[in-house]
Amino acid sequence: MVRFRDIVLRVQNGAGLFGTCTGWYGMVEAQGRGTLHCHMLVWISNNPSPKTLRELLNGDDFKERMLTWLERIIKTELPGDSEVVVEPNGALPMPTLGREDVDPRTCRGPDLRRTGAGWRVDFDKHVTDLVKRNNWHEHRATCWIHLRPNEARSDDKCRMRIDGSTRARSEVDAVTGSILLRRLHPRINEYNDVVMFLFKCNMDIQYLGSGEASKAALYYITDYITKASLKVHAGLTALIYAIQKNNEKFEPLPDSSADTQSKSLVTKMLNSIMSRQEMSHQQVMSYYVGGGDHYTTHRFARLQWGYVSNQVQRMESSIGGDVSESEDHQAPGVDEDVDA
Repeated sequence: MVRFRDIVLRVQNGAGLFGTCTGWYGMVEAQGRGTLHCHMLVWISNNPSPKTLRELLNGDDFKERMLTWLERIIKTELPGDSEVVVEPNGALPMPTLGREDVDPRTCRGPDLRRTGAGWRVDFDKHVTDLVKRNNWHEHRATCWIHLRPNEARSDDKCRMRIDGSTRARSEVDAVTGSILLRRLHPRINEYNDVVMFLFKCNMDIQYLGSGEASKAALYYITDYITKASLKVHAGLTALIYAIQKNNEKFEPLPDSSADTQSKSLVTKMLNSIMSRQEMSHQQVMSYYVGGGDHYTTHRFARLQWGYVSNQVQRMESSIGGDVSESEDHQAPGVDEDVDA
């Protein structure tokens, strides 16, 4: 990932693959099989705000240049395809490898020291093979994990947003201002050909511009980056177990001090929660070699929510005329002097 930052993105070091990158944040996560993958946000210099972008997209010249740039870095078709792929008999199945075929993910790509048209042909062929193995979507049970037990499974309810729809050309939604990129293949997820060539793995790439689709994508990525490693119900179960065990331990010892019982409870709660944390072998080894669990170019300020909540309550009370009561109120465990 460090080489990706320095060579491909060129963070804070001139123009890279997507433009001049001013910052990035990536969170490393393990899949169910233990393999590591990274969810990241990349900031590009001079990218307009959502409001400004929506205004600029009203101009034909800017809209054409913007859509051309996005189509160049975000692909939803096999290299060389220029027409919409039709599914006359349902979802197209992912191509399979023959018994004598070698998985392209285990092969070296074309030599980067070569030049000329012949290299581009070999590049496109290699990327095509990789996309068929990595980004050709077939529905699995995980596509519908958020459905209710009696809800029917269908393309439009896939949480990966691969519903079989296609779009012959990129356009801007006149109502929402969302950028709707062309989608020539109904089963291929968004990818970048250079990143696919270098990493040889599944990927998803989205531009966060304006409109509801971008807001949903931003929420999805941010939620992934900040999600807790232990689910709430599992954490609560661990805490309940610790409390029960602590009560059983001190039930025959009524004379033990509250301080002793509290320290024991904290220790049991910590051990109970840590025992339910799942760490894959790959995650452990990543820490050993200095990989860590996230990458960033910036230091992010910690928001003291109790302090913010306290100030909001004071403002509400002062507006309502009840200032004296709010002045004495302060969130427990939160100091007045907090750096925001």
